[in-house]
Amino acid sequence: MKTAFVNFLRDEDGGYTIWGLTWFMIYLAIGGLAVDVTDAYRNQTLLQSTADTAALAGVLALPDENAAATAAVTNATSNMDQGVHGNVLVTGEVFVGSWDFNTRTFTEGAAVPNAVRVITRRSAQNNNAVAMNFLRILSLTGLNTTWDISTEAIAVGYTPDCVNDGMIAMNRLDLRSNNSHVNGICLHGQEQGVDLQNGNYFELGVQVSMPDLGMLPNRANLYSMNPGLQEALREGDMYPQDVNRVNDIIAGLRNLDPDYMPDFMVNIDPGTGQRRLKAGVTKITGNNLPATLQPDTVYDISCNGQEQLPGSVMNRVVVVADCRIQSSSGTTIIDGAVATSYIGNNASIKMAAQSTLGLADFCAAGGGVELYTPGDIDISAQGDWHGLRIVSGNDVKFTANNNGIYGMSVQAGNNIDYTSNNSFGGCSGGVPGAVALHYRLVH
Repeated sequence: MKTAFVNFLRDEDGGYTIWGLTWFMIYLAIGGLAVDVTDAYRNQTLLQSTADTAALAGVLALPDENAAATAAVTNATSNMDQGVHGNVLVTGEVFVGSWDFNTRTFTEGAAVPNAVRVITRRSAQNNNAVAMNFLRILSLTGLNTTWDISTEAIAVGYTPDCVNDGMIAMNRLDLRSNNSHVNGICLHGQEQGVDLQNGNYFELGVQVSMPDLGMLPNRANLYSMNPGLQEALREGDMYPQDVNRVNDIIAGLRNLDPDYMPDFMVNIDPGTGQRRLKAGVTKITGNNLPATLQPDTVYDISCNGQEQLPGSVMNRVVVVADCRIQSSSGTTIIDGAVATSYIGNNASIKMAAQSTLGLADFCAAGGGVELYTPGDIDISAQGDWHGLRIVSGNDVKFTANNNGIYGMSVQAGNNIDYTSNNSFGGCSGGVPGAVALHYRLVH
């Protein structure tokens, strides 16, 4: 009996079968990890990209919360077919609220929302968990054989500080010598960067940016000749978004659309931000401007050649035309807007020398001036402005000795050019006009 037991222990028949089965299970587990884990990461990547685009689609539909939720869910369904992936985003996981850039926190619910948060899932919660393939054999041990995967994204609509307090050229921003830049103003050239000569001053807090600092030649030589330039330089993209809607703005002024009218002609609901035209605002249509312009009036002018702005003070007035507009020397505009749809060889809007644009209120809200055209804008020498907003579809040119340290926002579809001895600055809260929102993912 003892001999039989010993022989049994020494018997190696079938050993390779057991050994082979053991290694088969090991190989199966390794292969399962390679295939199933890779598939899980692939689904996570798909869910994240879907969450990103869904959040952006939602924030574009604000402030209508229902429209934002619908847009987000529709976008997610388009990106990940329900027939393959199940329902990856449900309405209950689209959250509308506000984003605080300082604390980098999202708060659900806001009177005027600016952000959308979404959570995309492939999980048991949505009845679409990702099934394992090779690792299903682990179900024999009672382990879970599906992956629960979720991702989230937050998108926000915002106004960059440089849009309210800066000059953004789609092509090139060209400044000559001996100009002064203060009060945190931003200077940006998108396609060809910023070009400058010597003797310019950049106060601490001013930004000079372009997509690639290599666009600015001889930087080392420029640093010593332009105080503050080295500290001001930034790399990054920035686009003059309002150029794309300048014709809509002009049409809105012409049609007394509250969404495009200057703030001094509308009442703004503090809770919802809804704009309504003030009582008493009128519109006068004609071929020429009268000698004296009445306040709270929109002048819609159909003219030939050129229209001359009156030399008297223009206060609480909007002028919209389809021809070239030129001011008289010494023209003063307070709480005003001038716009034309004209595009030609000459500047569409030309402000003569010694023009005063805006109320000297040192950055208080109100009193500013707005200029809009798909063409060019020229501003002559020795001007003085407080809260000047310009949107030009092509070039914006300033000559010498202009004083704009109390607020300016300039967007040009081509170049911004100014000569020498100008002083330009930002003015938080002092520049008029509703700018186009920018959108980005923050989480």
